[in-house]
Amino acid sequence: MKTAITILYLFFISSCNQSGNSDFNLDPSKPVEIGIESIEENKPGIKTINVYMINHQPVSGVQFKIEPDTFFDVDSVFGGRCQANEFQLHSNNKGTILGFSLAGGSIPESNSSKKEDNILFSILARSKKQIDGPIILSPIIASRDAKKIESVSIPFELIGK
Repeated sequence: MKTAITILYLFFISSCNQSGNSDFNLDPSKPVEIGIESIEENKPGIKTINVYMINHQPVSGVQFKIEPDTFFDVDSVFGGRCQANEFQLHSNNKGTILGFSLAGGSIPESNSSKKEDNILFSILARSKKQIDGPIILSPIIASRDAKKIESVSIPFELIGK
């Protein structure tokens, strides 16, 4: 009996640790959540925009448009879960971003509901003007079988503008 209790206890602890937080449950029927986790100023006029994705099923391709396109000129896109899963990232200066794997790979399901644990990629951009309204990422997210996955984009607003 003691062995059975020990095994159940270890299974419970292992399950909680795998999720990153104990209240996160994968549900493939939920839409993919996309948003900006943070915007950091590297030096005057140069910003790093950290984009997150919380997904409950594997993702094989991403496309985004930063709206409005009046705040930034995108210089480059790098890092995050895209880089960790060998995705190629492409962008233009108007804020269209494309990510995919030439090898047919995918980004696995999120294991945490924390935005900072789910950074998809970072954008290096030059400021065109002061941010004076919400920023939205208009996404197209693709599944392993190249079908569009439902998604929701969370607007980003600077607090205390």
